[in-house]
Amino acid sequence: MNYYYTTDGTEVVGPYSLSELHSLLGSGTIPNSAQVCAEGTESWTPITALFTRSEPPPVPSITHGRPPASAKRHSIFYYVFWGTLSLFGTLAILFLGFTFLTAAGTGFLRGLARHVSKTEDASSTTIATKNLPPLTDAEAQEANRLLAGLRAKRDDIEGITWYSPNEAGGYRTAVYLYIGQKEKGQPLLRWKIRYYGDDWLFIRRYRVKIDQQEPKTLLPTTEIKRDHSGGSVWEIFDESAIEHAQLLNQILAGNSAYLRMEGSEGHHDLALGSEQLQRMRDVLLVYRHLGGTWPAQE
Repeated sequence: MNYYYTTDGTEVVGPYSLSELHSLLGSGTIPNSAQVCAEGTESWTPITALFTRSEPPPVPSITHGRPPASAKRHSIFYYVFWGTLSLFGTLAILFLGFTFLTAAGTGFLRGLARHVSKTEDASSTTIATKNLPPLTDAEAQEANRLLAGLRAKRDDIEGITWYSPNEAGGYRTAVYLYIGQKEKGQPLLRWKIRYYGDDWLFIRRYRVKIDQQEPKTLLPTTEIKRDHSGGSVWEIFDESAIEHAQLLNQILAGNSAYLRMEGSEGHHDLALGSEQLQRMRDVLLVYRHLGGTWPAQE
C-alpha cells in the first residue's frame, strides 16, 4: 500500500511505499510531526503510528481533503527540459534587448551626425557669404553728405538715433529704408512698407516685379501694424532689412520695381521709380558708412 504525507497541512507529497516512508523518516527528510494518508482513503494519521518507535509529541489533529490524484513526482528529465527552455527564453530576451538598444544607439548616432553635418554646412554657408567691401574715400565722403540730409530723431529711452529719408514723414503710402544708430555696436537697418488709404486691405503678402522679371513674393515674418485716425487707415510692414537682403539686393539692382500689397479685402499697387530706388541705395550707403555690413548680391 502507498501513502501520501504532509508536513504543514497544505502541501501533499507522494505517494510513497511503506519502506520508502520508513527510509525518509529515518534520514530525517520527513519529521516525526508529519501526517500520512493511505492511497484511496481520506484519513490522516501521524506517521509514527505506522512504525514501532518512540512516541512523538502530540500533534493537533488536521482535517484534509482527498489528496489530488495528479500529485506525483517528476523525473530529472522534466526539470532539465524546463530549465533548458527557461535558459533559451532568457537568452532570446537578452538578444532582443541588445538588438533594440543597438538599433536605437545607431539611430541616435546617425541623427547626431546629420545634425553636425547640417551645422557645418550652415557654418560653411555663413562663412562663404561675401559682404560688400569697405567704402572708398569717395563713397565715404558721399555717405557723409547723404547723412546730413536724413531726418534724425533721438530716442533717449532706448539710447538710439533714427535716421530716415523724407518718405518717412507725411501721410502717404511709401517704401523706404531707415537706420538706427546706438552709441556702441553696429547700426540697424530696417525696411518699412507703409500703406495709407481710406479702406482696410488687411495685407497678407507683398508681390514685387523688378524690371521685366517674374514677380517675387515677400511674406511678412512679423505682425503687420495697423491703425486708423480721422477716417484714414494705415498698415505697416516694418522688419529688419538683413532678413530680406537677397530680395532687396535684386530690387536695388533694378531700374524700376512694381509693388503690390495684397490683402483679404483688396490690393494696392505702388510703382517704385529710379529716384525712389536711388534714395534706398543712398540709405544703404550711409548704413555701411556707420559701420554696418551688407551681403553682396549673389
